[in-house]
Amino acid sequence: MKKKAFNFIALIITMFVCSGLYAESGSYSAPQKTHDTIHEKSKKEIREKEKHNLKNSHKRAFIKASFVYAKLRTTGSFALPNNIFSATLSLEDDLGLPDKSTFFTGSIMYRFTPRSGMYIEYYGLNRRVSNTTTEDLIFMRDTIPAGTSGNAFFNTQVLSIGYLLSILKDPDAFLGVYFNVYGMMIETGFNVDHSEVNPNFKFIAPLPSFGIVALFRLTKWLQLHGDVGFFNLQISTFGGSMYSFDVALDFKPTRWLGITISYQEFDVNVYIPSDEINTTIDYNFRGPAIGLSFVF
Repeated sequence: MKKKAFNFIALIITMFVCSGLYAESGSYSAPQKTHDTIHEKSKKEIREKEKHNLKNSHKRAFIKASFVYAKLRTTGSFALPNNIFSATLSLEDDLGLPDKSTFFTGSIMYRFTPRSGMYIEYYGLNRRVSNTTTEDLIFMRDTIPAGTSGNAFFNTQVLSIGYLLSILKDPDAFLGVYFNVYGMMIETGFNVDHSEVNPNFKFIAPLPSFGIVALFRLTKWLQLHGDVGFFNLQISTFGGSMYSFDVALDFKPTRWLGITISYQEFDVNVYIPSDEINTTIDYNFRGPAIGLSFVF
C-alpha cells in the first residue's frame, strides 16, 4: 500500500513538473511568435507606405522623345557555305543610301511598384534612294550590272519591351536593371523596274537583351539620365549581337517637363547561315539628339 501511494505521489510530481516545463516552454515561444508577427506587419506597412509615396510622387512614369541627327553605316556580307566565294557591300558607298539622317526615338519607364516596372524603347528609320550603279555589285546571289538604275532601300523598325527591376530608390536618384525582348525588323534591297534582278533581304525576329537605366538629379533644374543595353546570341541557325547607348542632360523648366540634349548609339550585327548563302548585316548609327521628357 505504501508503495502504491509512493508511486501515485511520484506520478503527481512528474505531471506537475512536466506541466511546468511545458508552460515555461510556451512562455518563451509566445514572445517569439509575437515578435515575428510584429516584424512581418512592420515590413508590410513599410511596403504599403512606399507604394503610397510612389503613387503620389508624380515620378512613376518617365517618357522621353527625341529626334536624332545620326551618322549611319550599313554593310552586307554574303558568302557561300563552302567559303569559295564572298562579297561585302556598303549600302552607303555602293548603293548611294544617305549616310546621315534625322529620325525619331522614344522610351518609356513605368514603375508599377517601388521595386518593379517596365521599360520600353522604340526607333524606326526608313531610307530609300534612286541610284545608278557605277560598277558590278554582288547582292546576295545576284549581280547588279554597272549602269543599272533602281531604288535602293534599308528599313529598320525596333521595339523593345520588358521588365524593370529597381536597385537604387532615392528622391534624387534612380538605378534599375531591365530584361527586355527586342522585336526587330531589318529589310534591305535594290529594286529594278522591268528586270529579274531584284535582290532583297528581310529579317524579323524577337531578340533578348539586358541593360541598365539611371537617372540622377544634379541641381534643381538639371538632371542626368541614360541607359546602356547589350545582347549576344550564337546558335546553329542564327548569330548576332546588339549594343545601345544613350546619355542625356535634361533641363527642367517645370516639374513634369524637360528639354533633353543627348548622344545616342545603336549597333546591330545579324548573321543568318543558310545552305544557299550566308548573310551578315552590320548596321549602326550614332549622333546627337534633342527632345523632350515628361514625368508623371
